[in-house]
This record gives sequence, C-alpha cells and structure tokens, in this order.
Amino acid sequence: MNNIKPIYEHSNRQMEVAVFISGSGTNLNALCDKENKLLNEGKEIPASIKTVFTNVPDCKGTEIAKDYDIPVVSLSSKKFFESLDKEPDDKDLRKYYDAAVISLIENVCSPDLIVLAGYRRKLSTIFYEHYKNKIINLYPGNITKKYLITGVQAPIQALRNNESEIKATVYLEQEYTRFGIPILQSDNVSLEGYSEDDIEIINKNIREQAEWVIFPHTVYEFIAKGKVGIGNNSTLYLDSQPIGNSGIQYNDITS
Repeated sequence: MNNIKPIYEHSNRQMEVAVFISGSGTNLNALCDKENKLLNEGKEIPASIKTVFTNVPDCKGTEIAKDYDIPVVSLSSKKFFESLDKEPDDKDLRKYYDAAVISLIENVCSPDLIVLAGYRRKLSTIFYEHYKNKIINLYPGNITKKYLITGVQAPIQALRNNESEIKATVYLEQEYTRFGIPILQSDNVSLEGYSEDDIEIINKNIREQAEWVIFPHTVYEFIAKGKVGIGNNSTLYLDSQPIGNSGIQYNDITS
C-alpha cells in the first residue's frame, strides 16, 4: 500500500509561503500577480506569501516584495562568510548560515512551503531536514534531458543539441541531486530561428510563456489545494494518481 503524504495538508487556513530570492524577483512578481488575480476574480486564495528572504539584501526583488507589503528578511551570505574569513561555499559553515536563515524567517511565519525563485545558494542538509519535501524550485529547461550540464544556460544547451523548442520545469527539491522530482512542465517555447546570440530574447520568452505560468499554478492550484503528494520511493502524485517521470504537462491540464 502506497502511503501518499501531501506536500501541504489542505485545511481551512491559507498555506503560508516563504519565497527565497537573490536577484530581480520576476518569479516572485508572477506569484504575487497570481494572488491578486484570484482576489480580483473573487476566488479562493489558498496560499499567501508571508515573507521573502534574500541573501543579497539590496537585490531588485526586495522592492517587489515591498510593493506588495510582504515582509523582507535578509542575511548577506557574502558578509556572513567574510566575517568568518571563509569562502561562501564552505561546506562546514553552510549549515550554520542556513540555521540562521531558518531562525530569521520563522520569527515572521511558519512556512508550509519554501519557494526558491532565483535563489542562488546551495542549501545544506539542515535545510532539507527541516523542510523535508516542502521546497520547490524552477528550471528554465526540461530537467529530464540527459545532455544537461552545470554552468551553461538551459536554452544554449538546447540549441547546441539541435532542439527546436524548450520547456520550463517546476520540481520538488531533493538533497544530493542537481534537480529534484518534476511536478509541472510548461508548454513548449519555440527556439526556431534563434541562435545563441539571441539568448536575452529567448530567456524573456521562457519567463513570459513558461515560468510565469507554471510556477504560480504549481503553488496556488496544486500544492496549496492539497493536490500534490509524495509516496513510497519518492513518487509524486496529483489527486492520488502517479505524476510520472516527466511531471505533469501543462497542456494536458488546460486542453
């Protein structure tokens, strides 16, 4: 018997979300827009962003959070490690940084879900243990592709492998793996007629046509409503049905 445990146990209260950012915060803005859209349509708002955390206190995304009256919590990873005369990726000290981060955000809220929206720090074991199966991330490419390598942008890799299209993927973070378990993949974004010189345009298309669609949908329509669960052998389910190795395809739920 497969014991399926929801990522979030749907209840009579809103799911509390903490969004982690390090840069422009465009996906944070997409999440906030989704919340406003539900409000304006008079629909249920099953989740609420209770805090935004950043390791780069002056990043542009903090202004977006302030515009939406979301509390911002920050702890400069650069200054934290400099004060200890250590490199920012020091494995022994990463857990102490993350422990401080957890303490800071839980002074503001008790997050049911951690959303990594352009957060450019590797998480430590303490983080995965504290928020086990409660962390989601986004990649501007198809994480099931075998050719993916670290350090090269996803669309460039797709072009170099003669792909004519690309899709983004929301996934459940898992420790010890580069990518976790796919939850939702976007519709295809065309690469026809583009080259590596067009990377800024391609990235813009991926954000607008893919990321800003599937990230809010995953948070507000799937997880906050208790639809996504994890069972034995880290298998994901949507409404008690196995999702599959490639995740749910957005086209399948909208067609």
